[in-house]
Amino acid sequence: MNKSPETPEALFVRVLQINPELAATLVEGGFTCLEEVAYVPIDEFPSGGALQEQQIQALRMRARQYLLVQTPGDQDEGDPLPTVIDKPQPPIPGGSSVPRKDNDEN
Repeated sequence: MNKSPETPEALFVRVLQINPELAATLVEGGFTCLEEVAYVPIDEFPSGGALQEQQIQALRMRARQYLLVQTPGDQDEGDPLPTVIDKPQPPIPGGSSVPRKDNDEN
């Protein structure tokens, strides 16, 4: 049940919630993945009136938010939030200032 690879345009439309024409403008400008949209400097985005700085900032924010909640190997199936760790990490010795109940010396 493998999905066929998603084109950059389709990915941008789905994740960034933009129209196909704007997605095509990004691809024509050399953008092929969300990481590029999220982290490439603003001055490297396509110019010519297609995108204003405020729009670019909004696209970058959406791309970053999406990337931050993805887990390795996640193919956008189900909940995009990372899975919860089954066992909490053991406390760091001496790292807590919370008094322990087994040390009551009253």
